[in-house]
Amino acid sequence: MTFKYHDSPLYFRAARDAAQIEREGDYQRAAKVWIKALRLSRSADNQLWCERRSDFCLSQIPREKLKEAIADGLHP
Repeated sequence: MTFKYHDSPLYFRAARDAAQIEREGDYQRAAKVWIKALRLSRSADNQLWCERRSDFCLSQIPREKLKEAIADGLHP
Protein backbone atom coordinates (compact mmCIF):
# COMPACT_ATOMS: atom_id res chain seq x y z
CA MET A 1 0.00 0.00 0.00
CA THR A 2 1.35 3.43 -0.94
CA PHE A 3 0.62 6.50 1.16
CA LYS A 4 0.68 10.11 0.09
CA TYR A 5 4.05 11.61 1.04
CA HIS A 6 5.18 8.12 2.14
CA ASP A 7 3.47 8.15 5.49
CA SER A 8 0.38 6.77 7.12
CA PRO A 9 -2.96 8.60 7.17
CA LEU A 10 -3.02 7.98 10.93
CA TYR A 11 0.21 9.97 11.26
CA PHE A 12 -1.23 12.90 9.32
CA ARG A 13 -4.39 12.91 11.45
CA ALA A 14 -2.39 12.86 14.71
CA ALA A 15 0.03 15.55 13.46
CA ARG A 16 -2.89 17.78 12.41
CA ASP A 17 -4.49 17.33 15.84
CA ALA A 18 -1.20 18.02 17.64
CA ALA A 19 -0.66 21.22 15.64
CA GLN A 20 -4.18 22.43 16.47
CA ILE A 21 -3.75 21.68 20.17
CA GLU A 22 -0.40 23.48 20.12
CA ARG A 23 -1.99 26.56 18.50
CA GLU A 24 -4.57 26.55 21.30
CA GLY A 25 -1.72 26.74 23.84
CA ASP A 26 -2.24 23.39 25.55
CA TYR A 27 1.43 22.46 25.35
CA GLN A 28 1.31 19.48 27.71
CA ARG A 29 -1.38 17.77 25.68
CA ALA A 30 0.21 18.80 22.37
CA ALA A 31 3.51 17.20 23.39
CA LYS A 32 1.71 13.92 24.06
CA VAL A 33 -0.10 14.01 20.72
CA TRP A 34 3.16 14.80 18.89
CA ILE A 35 4.64 11.66 20.48
CA LYS A 36 1.60 9.71 19.30
CA ALA A 37 2.16 11.05 15.78
CA LEU A 38 5.85 10.07 16.03
CA ARG A 39 4.86 6.48 16.82
CA LEU A 40 2.44 6.38 13.89
CA SER A 41 4.90 7.83 11.39
CA ARG A 42 6.84 5.68 8.96
CA SER A 43 9.12 8.47 7.78
CA ALA A 44 12.37 9.30 9.57
CA ASP A 45 11.94 12.98 8.65
CA ASN A 46 8.44 13.11 10.12
CA GLN A 47 9.58 11.24 13.23
CA LEU A 48 12.34 13.81 13.78
CA TRP A 49 9.84 16.65 13.22
CA CYS A 50 7.45 15.16 15.79
CA GLU A 51 10.23 14.72 18.31
CA ARG A 52 11.31 18.33 17.91
CA ARG A 53 7.75 19.66 18.14
CA SER A 54 7.18 17.63 21.31
CA ASP A 55 10.41 18.99 22.80
CA PHE A 56 9.35 22.53 21.86
CA CYS A 57 5.97 22.06 23.53
CA LEU A 58 7.59 20.74 26.70
CA SER A 59 9.95 23.74 26.76
CA GLN A 60 6.99 26.10 26.46
CA ILE A 61 5.28 24.86 29.63
CA PRO A 62 7.63 26.64 32.12
CA ARG A 63 7.65 29.75 29.93
CA GLU A 64 3.87 29.91 29.99
CA LYS A 65 3.83 29.47 33.77
CA LEU A 66 6.33 32.32 34.12
CA LYS A 67 4.25 34.56 31.85
CA GLU A 68 1.18 33.82 33.98
CA ALA A 69 3.08 34.60 37.20
CA ILE A 70 4.31 37.91 35.77
CA ALA A 71 0.80 38.80 34.60
CA ASP A 72 -0.57 38.00 38.06
CA GLY A 73 2.12 40.09 39.72
CA LEU A 74 3.59 37.08 41.50
CA HIS A 75 7.06 37.41 39.98
CA PRO A 76 9.39 40.32 40.82
